[in-house]
Formats: sequence, C-alpha cells, structure tokens
Amino acid sequence: MNSKVSNMMSIDDHVDKINEAKEKVQSGIFEMAEAVTDAVSQLDGKQTELCERLGMSKGTISKWVSIGSNRRLIKMKEKAPLSFNSLYQLSSLDNHYNKHYGQDVGAKKFLELFENKNITPLSQRNDVDKIIRFQKQIIKNAIKAKNENIVIFPKDRVKSLVKSEMKLQVLIKSNLFFNTIIVVPSITQIEKWKFSKSNRSINEDYPLRNLENSNKNIFQQCIVKVKAKDIDVAISCLENWGYNYSNILIPTQTKKALVGINQEYVVIMGTKGQSKDVQSIIKSNKSVDLIHYAENIGIKPFLFVGEVVTAKNWVYCIS
Repeated sequence: MNSKVSNMMSIDDHVDKINEAKEKVQSGIFEMAEAVTDAVSQLDGKQTELCERLGMSKGTISKWVSIGSNRRLIKMKEKAPLSFNSLYQLSSLDNHYNKHYGQDVGAKKFLELFENKNITPLSQRNDVDKIIRFQKQIIKNAIKAKNENIVIFPKDRVKSLVKSEMKLQVLIKSNLFFNTIIVVPSITQIEKWKFSKSNRSINEDYPLRNLENSNKNIFQQCIVKVKAKDIDVAISCLENWGYNYSNILIPTQTKKALVGINQEYVVIMGTKGQSKDVQSIIKSNKSVDLIHYAENIGIKPFLFVGEVVTAKNWVYCIS
C-alpha cells in the first residue's frame, strides 16, 4: 500500500511529463516535414517511388513539402498548433499573404497571428479553420474591391498597361490578350503542380489560356523556363494553356559525352495559331536574353509571368 502511494506523481509531475511529450510531438512534425522536403528536392525523378515506400499519396507529400519549405512557419513552430492539417492550412495562408500583400507586409501579417496569440499551440483545428477562413475572406474581399475598380480599361488606357505590373487575375478580367508569353514558375509552384492529382491546377493557378488571341491566323508563342528535371511539368503547362510543344533549348555542354542536366535550366517552347519557322538559339537563360529572343521572333503584345521586368512594351505579373 505504501509503495503504491510513493509511486504516485503529483499534478506538477504529470503536467511536466505531458508538456515534455507535447514538445516531442511538435518537434517531430516539423522534423518530418523538413525531412520530406529534403527528400523531394534531392531525389530527382524518384518522387513516385518515395510516395510508394512511405505509403503516402502525392497530395499528402505535397502538403508535407508545403510545411517543410515554409521558413516563417518553421520559425514559429514553438507557437504553432500540433495538427498536421492546421499547419498545412497556415502555410497556405502564408502563401496567400505573400501573393496579396507582397513578401514584407505578408510576412508581418503572418507573424502577427502568433504574436497576437490568434494562433497558439493550444489552438484546436476548428479554431484555426475559422481564423484562416476569416483571413482569406478579407483578402478575397480586398481583391474583389480592387478588381471592380480597375478591370474595365478604356481604349485610351490600354497603352498605359505597357511596362507595368499587373495581377494575373486582373489581366484575365481585362479582356486583354497576349501573343507572346514568357513564364518562369517559382520552385514552390513547380512542386505544387508536380504533386497535384490533376493538371487542372495549372490553369487554375496560372489561367493563361484566358489570355490567348482568338485570331488563329496570328503566330502565338509561350516560352517556359524550368530546370531540366521539371520538363514534364513545363510540357503539361503548355498543353493546359493550349500550346503545342515545339522545341527545347538546353545549355551548351562542355563535355563531349552524355551528361546529366537535371539541375540546369532549360527553355521549353510552345506555339499555336499560324505556323512559323523560328531561330532556335538563345544567348542564355537570363530573363533579358529570353525577352530579346521573344521580341525577335514573336509578336506584340508581350507578357512576362513570374518576375519583375523593366523591358519596354512588356507587361509583367509576379503572382
């Protein structure tokens, strides 16, 4: 009887033990997320095998990568909830903030959720869901209000769009079209498309098909810059945007032998409309050279998606 009493722990002992276990769970989730992210980035062409051996779907792997590649979320891991789904939703919210507010303001607003204790380690999944839905609705309302004010462009204002930054969704609603488009997707965007169960997400994220010229007698081209290991994604992009794959341009090789180029950037080209014989040599994969090449063989209007550019006669959008 006495031995049983002596083995009993006090409430403080139990609280300490439970908190210690909770910390292990918390660190374990982020360790796994970073481990999966490292594996995906290093195992070129073996992601399908990785999914099979881990017993996870591509969608689940993509969510782990979303968590493990989000440095701001990892920075706040001690203040983050323990739910895997909540962490994935928070990483998604961070991306929404970045797209809507930009990197600096987006980071500030995301971190404020933790600093103001809107999000805490004790937050339940339903609580996190409500907060995220509320925050996304704020962004959605702001975008809607902005679009309602600027999506209708009088003819005398169309020229003012040249050499300016536009949101992609605004361009879609503007009824403008582009005959020449260059796309440089981010690494995060490529990974999302790579692990998506459906190619529909490509045109949902980048609805470039809505920007095509309805005149099929005009030569139209799309140039996509990706790493060689992501060629399959680039070709899927062209297909979803209504382009026919026409060529691939690779860097000059110094060795007189077959060499791996998975980590090197290549240029995938697609065309539609009137056929045209084009030169297949670009000085480099730098944006300025891509633009110069596109201008030489393409037709205005010009659009650059994915980077800030200052070239004359080009519209650019970065989200």
